[in-house]
Amino acid sequence: MERQLALEILLKFKQEQSYLNLTINHYFQRYTLTRQQKDFITRIVYGTVQNMLLLEYILKPHLHMRVKTFEKMLLLMSLYQHEMMDAIPDYAIINEAVELAKKKKGMKTSRFIHGVLQNVFQSSYQLDDLPPLERLSIETSHPLWLVKMLNKQYGDKETKRICHAFLEVPRHCARVNTLLISREELLKDNHWQKADLSPDGLYYTGHHIASSEAFQKGYVTVQDESSQLVARLLNPSKQDYVLDMCCAPGSKTTHLAMLMNNQGCIEAYDLYEHKIHLVEKQLTRLHVQNVQTHVGDSTTLMQVYPQETFDKILCDAPCSGLGVLARKPEIKYHDSSSMDEIMVIQEKLLENAYFLLKKGGNIVYSTCTINKKENEKQIEKFITKYPDMKKRKEVTILPYQYHSDGFYMCLLEKE
Repeated sequence: MERQLALEILLKFKQEQSYLNLTINHYFQRYTLTRQQKDFITRIVYGTVQNMLLLEYILKPHLHMRVKTFEKMLLLMSLYQHEMMDAIPDYAIINEAVELAKKKKGMKTSRFIHGVLQNVFQSSYQLDDLPPLERLSIETSHPLWLVKMLNKQYGDKETKRICHAFLEVPRHCARVNTLLISREELLKDNHWQKADLSPDGLYYTGHHIASSEAFQKGYVTVQDESSQLVARLLNPSKQDYVLDMCCAPGSKTTHLAMLMNNQGCIEAYDLYEHKIHLVEKQLTRLHVQNVQTHVGDSTTLMQVYPQETFDKILCDAPCSGLGVLARKPEIKYHDSSSMDEIMVIQEKLLENAYFLLKKGGNIVYSTCTINKKENEKQIEKFITKYPDMKKRKEVTILPYQYHSDGFYMCLLEKE
């Protein structure tokens, strides 16, 4: 059953370009599964997607005709188990794949799957003859355009470290909610460890943070520790009037509220109503009381509020997501042309933030990408247009540095 569900999730991903975490959660809600079954399915799904370009490279010499999506995904997930899950014997992988093929497509397809897997499992592959960037692209399963872009921006050595870091298993990281409990109090529980980077961060040694007692009680929320630095960089006071322009899913919004000790006021916006509902659930669970939520387009907020309304503004902008590929490997297969549209939105958000910020106030612009065009270059363009905006601090966190998500944040002040 586990492999059948893994295959269904992979097919949905391939055919609909669905987000893996949402699709997996949907299937887990439909079926009664043990923790072990869920972990097995999750590993196969994420592992296959994360390593897809390498798996396709290994498989390609053994396919002498074009195969349909069902057969292709079944072969790839079987090959992933062979290459990267040593505890599973080859005969078991082949038998399970053959049964799945027979059940869905019949004997002819099952014989085809059997033959291809037998051949590929008995063969070897090598990447030594490939040009360096193409080799890095295949061995770490990052599209060549992405490897070339990173190489141009960061150089050979950094690009290798970045791409390999995205293949590592992310840490289970949470942020303490000091409205209800201190980090020191939580650390008395052996399941929690002090994080390396964020003063509010915790590593969880159990399976899933959301199923922990601390999460249920609102003592913690799931948030990568590089993301936890954003609210602290804005550093709101208890009296501030704060705008959060892109608030979903609410982790930074609730962090701002925590730093303000539930005082002052935060106006939190998101474009989609269903995302605002998610934020409101977070507010309730974490006992946050100083946030007003709104469904609205933050690229038009200068039509809603008077000029120079807010003391502090968080612009956690939509972005390409190229800093979170360890958690969301499907993002790296998105069309690169979509970045151009995103950068236009980022620019409009900054324009509105400038209009709405008081003199002497601060903006933090942040993204979960490491693409300099969306980060440093975007800020350079902004402060060239508005020379009274001064850059006070700029931070880029690369994924290998702290075993965290890649992140960018910049503190700006209006003179």
